[in-house]
Amino acid sequence: MSVSLKNKFNKKKLKQGFLFLVLVILPWLLVIFYTLAVAHPRYVSQSQVVVKQTNDNSMPTGTGLVALLGGVSTSVEDSNYLTSYILSNDMITKLDPTFKFRENFRLDGSDLLNELSENPTKEELLEYFQKRVHVELDQTTHILSIKTQGFTPKYAFELNQALLKHSEAFVNDISQKLAKEQTAFAEKQLEDAEKQMNEAKAAVLDYQNRNAILDPESTARALNSLISGLEANLSSLRTEERQLLSYLNPNAPQVVSLRSQIKAVEQQVAQERAKLTSPTNNRLNSKALQFEQIKAGAAFAEEKYKMALTTLEKATTEANRKKKNLIVISSPFQAEESLYPRHWYIILTSLAFLLIFYGFVQLILAIIRDHRD
Repeated sequence: MSVSLKNKFNKKKLKQGFLFLVLVILPWLLVIFYTLAVAHPRYVSQSQVVVKQTNDNSMPTGTGLVALLGGVSTSVEDSNYLTSYILSNDMITKLDPTFKFRENFRLDGSDLLNELSENPTKEELLEYFQKRVHVELDQTTHILSIKTQGFTPKYAFELNQALLKHSEAFVNDISQKLAKEQTAFAEKQLEDAEKQMNEAKAAVLDYQNRNAILDPESTARALNSLISGLEANLSSLRTEERQLLSYLNPNAPQVVSLRSQIKAVEQQVAQERAKLTSPTNNRLNSKALQFEQIKAGAAFAEEKYKMALTTLEKATTEANRKKKNLIVISSPFQAEESLYPRHWYIILTSLAFLLIFYGFVQLILAIIRDHRD
């Protein structure tokens, strides 16, 4: 009985040992071999940038780097836009002619887990690119950390430099586009106002040329002054006439001559009055009213132009104030040691997972045996 139990116990131990060998030892040795002998070293280059709004008069409120960069504002939204652009297919399209991702992210094809697959599609290349380029945003300082991986230190370094270059161009282009959109409406208003002002001034000149008169209102005032003078002269002549008639015959030569003067002055007064209030369209008061309306239109157009010019200046100032720049906090460097794969981390972590998996399998088998018993 004891021999049978001993054999059964040994058989159980043998099964457990075989199971431990299959589930733990062999997979772990495979992980160690792959990590140390097959996986290609990957080098990392890192840079740090921040999208800043220059020309902002706000005061810094933080400490340290936040205070140093204070006085200008940052936006999480801007940083998220930049992150999306860095990890986009557009960035791959710009960089691929120089960096040849399909060639440089695939060496000999032995490292199946870390190399790019052969003849990848655009979607596969984008997915792989996003694994080799990491962008992290610090929610406190809004600083973007850009990490690039490559199978050589030089490749990772140059890739990071290129990402910075295109990121700066992207921020500048977006900033200029927004500024242009902000001032475009004001520029259109100024253009329309200038056109209206020029048309109004041309209408004033045309009216003056057609009527051969510089200012009907001034001419009317001068004409009124002339009529007033003639009427005063006429009044004086009539007074003189009454005085002569007091002691001379109405047919006396002096009286007849004076009456001729009076008649001439009356005719002149009538003629000058006709220029002001003639029933025709050439009367001066009508011209003065028309000219005043045209001149008022020109003055209004000029004021409108001045307002549009002021609006454009304000829009331009505001657009310049909101312009954004990419500030490099930390420049990329060329690594001297590979950071990936993390040999000991992978080896120890894989052992822990294999042991947990082995324990889970043992637990399942024990439950099955108890159920059978």
